[in-house]
Amino acid sequence: MNSAVCTPDGKYLFYDDMQRIFRIPVQGGASVEIAKILGENMGGRLSISPDGKFLAYPYRDSVPVPATRLAIIPVEGGSPTKVLSAPGVVWGLLWSPDGKSLQYSFSRNGAYNILDQPTTGGEPRQLTTFDSGIIFDFHWSHDGKRLLMARGEASSDAALLGNLR
Repeated sequence: MNSAVCTPDGKYLFYDDMQRIFRIPVQGGASVEIAKILGENMGGRLSISPDGKFLAYPYRDSVPVPATRLAIIPVEGGSPTKVLSAPGVVWGLLWSPDGKSLQYSFSRNGAYNILDQPTTGGEPRQLTTFDSGIIFDFHWSHDGKRLLMARGEASSDAALLGNLR
């Protein structure tokens, strides 16, 4: 399982295996495949609209050129009702609290910020204006008034060991 999301009413869980999306009743029962992931594979997490009617997911495509796209499908399954272009790799895809846009973390010039992509199309709007750091994850409060996020820096070290016996 790559990602999972529960319906707002708590009745179903949706999950993916990078190639397909499944639905399973929370109370138990069999999984049902509802859609095949477009492109080569899932490029992030599933997100369910606030009204529980649609799922969104990012996917990667390399034909004709490498691209990240956002697909919106009905929770009953089937073909996407909308496919949007994203400016690059998408992290932490979520629906906006009002359900009118998709939001995701995006890296530009070494800083991560949150972009707001209207589901009607058009250019995304930048919601945050950080000039450094990584947004590891973010979520809206239930009332949609506060944006909560985990931010920080990532670092790594390398060491060369020699003459080991």
